[in-house]
Amino acid sequence: MIRVLLGGNSYLKQLELTNIVKSFVDKYTDNIERFDASELDNLDTIINAVRSVSFLDSKKLVIIKNFCSFRALLENIESFIQAVAESTELILIDEKIDKRSKAYRYLTDNTDISYYNQLESNNLIKWVGSQAKTQRADINFSNAKYLVELLGPNQQLIKNELDKLILSGSAINKQLIDEMVEPRAQSRIFDLLEALFRGDSKKAWELYLDQRAQGEEPQKIIAMITWQLQQLVLAVFAKNKTTATLIKAGVSPYTARKSLEMSHSISKDDLKNFIKDLAELDLQSKTKADVGATMEVYFSGVALSRM
Repeated sequence: MIRVLLGGNSYLKQLELTNIVKSFVDKYTDNIERFDASELDNLDTIINAVRSVSFLDSKKLVIIKNFCSFRALLENIESFIQAVAESTELILIDEKIDKRSKAYRYLTDNTDISYYNQLESNNLIKWVGSQAKTQRADINFSNAKYLVELLGPNQQLIKNELDKLILSGSAINKQLIDEMVEPRAQSRIFDLLEALFRGDSKKAWELYLDQRAQGEEPQKIIAMITWQLQQLVLAVFAKNKTTATLIKAGVSPYTARKSLEMSHSISKDDLKNFIKDLAELDLQSKTKADVGATMEVYFSGVALSRM
């Protein structure tokens, strides 16, 4: 058996891998070899692993994570797959692969590929509720939605934070979530942009300072704002303004929904100007200019244009 696990949902991939390993150990043996391809520099290491036969065990399981990061493996994927012994079960894992590549086409024809993508926002909120119920805890739709919006679409991160909330033994409400959950930078940048677009430069500045207090450098914050604006471009200029359209363009479900919400309150010309001004700010940040003061001026300019 040769399986390929692809997709950005690390939680679902890990869940599937755990099931595969458990089933293998229960049925055969604990003869398992694990590799991180991003740390490999010699293709022979994994070739030897998949083709070698154990005299003590009838089966072997070989797991290779981040396989797309190992160029030599992709370039020689056909000979690598053909080297896999009949007694070896191979699992290849990564977030994504270039679907135009020969490696992808070969894997499609010769292996069992499964995709584990991030859940859409509504499904993620429902999942939070079912997870809480499974552990005999209770979280209503509103608070589940708030938790998801704080953390973004990373299901593994949400699972970790939800477990922490449940272990507290307290009722899971907004107050408890605020006390125990650290918002992801992504959600805070969305909050920052939303504040700017409604003309609230004071709130935007507070959120910027909050990011700085958490150790984020100004250049990284600029990069995150730039990335969010680029996602917003897709929403503003899309002919069909639906989450499905943006997801098809490669946007995560969470980002697609948030971008569409903001797209209704901003014009194409305003967005172009915001991006142009931010590019100039980014250039200034690479000099000895006072980045903080420049950011504050930028926030004020955007907010004033929205009033």
